[in-house]
Amino acid sequence: MIVPVDRTLHPPEGFDFGGQWNCGDGASIAHLEVGNRNRSIRWVSLRLPEPWTEIRESQGGFNGDYFVGYDRDKSQFLMIDADDPASVAYFTEGWNGNKLLLTSTNDKGPLALPHRIQYDVDDSHRFTVTWEMLEGTAWKAEPGVECIKVGRPRSITPPKK
Repeated sequence: MIVPVDRTLHPPEGFDFGGQWNCGDGASIAHLEVGNRNRSIRWVSLRLPEPWTEIRESQGGFNGDYFVGYDRDKSQFLMIDADDPASVAYFTEGWNGNKLLLTSTNDKGPLALPHRIQYDVDDSHRFTVTWEMLEGTAWKAEPGVECIKVGRPRSITPPKK
């Protein structure tokens, strides 16, 4: 999951993507670590420049390492998969209240299907992510995934309607 962190795109008051999160849709739970720190991936020691954010994702037997940066000139986030040298770029117009919409730039040819990701911040410890795929000329949303900041014990509950 891409987590849109950049020091020039300020999220709603009191919210910070940094830290540890449990994300779930009721059937499955993923754990995210979001931060900017030095670390090693396999045999390579990395020192991330300030504008890059590291995301570590784990769910069941899956583990992913990603780096996310923001290109201010193109108004887009770039996500790089550290385990499989591939990247995806997302355009954004920035925060609109408590919502942020990222739209894939689809510059990878016909194999990269157009999609977008919407973030809805509920409060300082909770946000919902919704993936949408372009089907014809209309966007079709997947069920939202709620993420809860880990820090004090909380359970993953279905998103409030």
